[in-house]
Amino acid sequence: MKRQEIIKQYVESLKEDNELDYIFPILLERMGYRVLSTPRQSKGQSQYGRDVIAIKKIKGVSTLFLFELKGFGSRDITDRTLNEKDGLIESLRASKYTPYEDVSVPNLCNFPRYYVFVHNGLIDANALPTFNGFIKTEFPNGNFEEWDISVLTTYFSEYLFDETLLADDESYRLFKKILVLLDGEGNTFKDISSLIDIQLSKIGTTKKENKRILLNMFATLRLIAHMIHFYSIECGNLLPAKYCIDTIILKTWAWILRTKKEKKTIIINHFNCLIGLQIQIYEEYINKILSVVQFPKGLFCFEPTDSEYMFYPLRCYDFLSDLVYFYFLTEFFYNVSKQEHRNRIEILKNIIENNNACTMPLLDTHSITIQIVFLYMYKYAENQEDMNSLGKYLIYTVINLIKRYEKQKMWPEMYGNRMALAKSLYVKDDDYHCESSLLLMVVFELLSYLNLPKFYSFLKQKVEESEVNLQVAYPITNEFDIEQLLFEKRLNNELAVQTNIKLPETIEDFQNNYVKKYKSIEYRSDKAGYYFLRVLAHKYYETDLFPDFLGRAYCK
Repeated sequence: MKRQEIIKQYVESLKEDNELDYIFPILLERMGYRVLSTPRQSKGQSQYGRDVIAIKKIKGVSTLFLFELKGFGSRDITDRTLNEKDGLIESLRASKYTPYEDVSVPNLCNFPRYYVFVHNGLIDANALPTFNGFIKTEFPNGNFEEWDISVLTTYFSEYLFDETLLADDESYRLFKKILVLLDGEGNTFKDISSLIDIQLSKIGTTKKENKRILLNMFATLRLIAHMIHFYSIECGNLLPAKYCIDTIILKTWAWILRTKKEKKTIIINHFNCLIGLQIQIYEEYINKILSVVQFPKGLFCFEPTDSEYMFYPLRCYDFLSDLVYFYFLTEFFYNVSKQEHRNRIEILKNIIENNNACTMPLLDTHSITIQIVFLYMYKYAENQEDMNSLGKYLIYTVINLIKRYEKQKMWPEMYGNRMALAKSLYVKDDDYHCESSLLLMVVFELLSYLNLPKFYSFLKQKVEESEVNLQVAYPITNEFDIEQLLFEKRLNNELAVQTNIKLPETIEDFQNNYVKKYKSIEYRSDKAGYYFLRVLAHKYYETDLFPDFLGRAYCK
């Protein structure tokens, strides 16, 4: 399929309410317009026929452009769509006769106006005489244009796709492959990661970047995220969209740290646009699952096979980590009220109580989920009932760890190897390793934090019986730029592991004598306000959380 045909098919498929509304402002920015308002900024309000408002200099004169967008079901103009309520004629008249002001642009109301009707279809031959007559009467000064599917295909090709996303053969190949296999069974989305790497490699790492190349890069990343989001919705599976935006956020932030641009306003403004899209995608993904997950066994497959014994816990831990990350993420962008925090705690409690697999860790990397859930619930606990729920979460985790060990002689798989876990459904596979554990040490720390001596002793007895090697991982900060690498890959050789940790006899001894000698990293991400990205990096790459994540007193 030729590139021009791909672009045309994509533009034709755009829906006004979500697709065309979002992608069109990106096109305008690439064409040199300054966008003042978009439909997403005015949802629920009367737009008076103005979907997108922008300014641009025409022959040296600053001009106000008012764009009216019609897409999907209304993309083709007929006699009906011309005259219906909120149809083309009504919208253009509203746009023409409604004043517009913006305090950021002095004297805007006196700018000359230009009106553009944008639709990803065509005008029906029967409607053309009426349309032409209306335009001639209402816009006699020639300050009107129509951008139909042909014009849009040309603009999208010239300013976005050919210059950005489809600018090289490898990106073109990967892009087609991604769209074809997006919802394929067993898709690991590695092609998405490769496509993003190619785009980031085009800008390099120089301190003085070309503004045009910079704009191309961010426009391309937004396009990739947006298009995969669109096709994820089409196939009813938002996981590819979530994976894509997570990958873009992490790799872009790694590039920002690597080039030391976290204080550069123009870079941060572009990056915040990506964060805004991440919030949108996560919100759709989270809300879709929340509609079922708070019911009893909401994440359980009710046509189960034996393998559901493993799939159910994996599903629960994945969703819990996504949910809590979403909470941290939105707290960065919005003023979350005390009542909203209360609602979020109740949601977490309901999910855990209704899905018993939320307390059945099967992989050692599930320690990441356990810690971020613990941190969030502890941070916003308001009463003893909240603390009791947190205690139950930890106690049931201990009980399920012990039950599995007693029944199958298996602790959580050390390396997070899901294939080895799958092979060990009935009998422990040779590739399944649980002779060492970071997770168990985390659980002991949390037990001491909530002061649960009975379960400390109970778990300690089984751990010593099994002779499992308790460990704690420390980042090697004197040899590596740990923060930058954290956003690029899963850390292995960059971590030093303390092994053969001997547990104090009682929980009191643990609380009084256990110390981790670790100096906290001064994160540039935290100084820039993006502390939540570290949570994303740990859950995405499955790098074990650093010893001071929960900020407990025995980290010194």
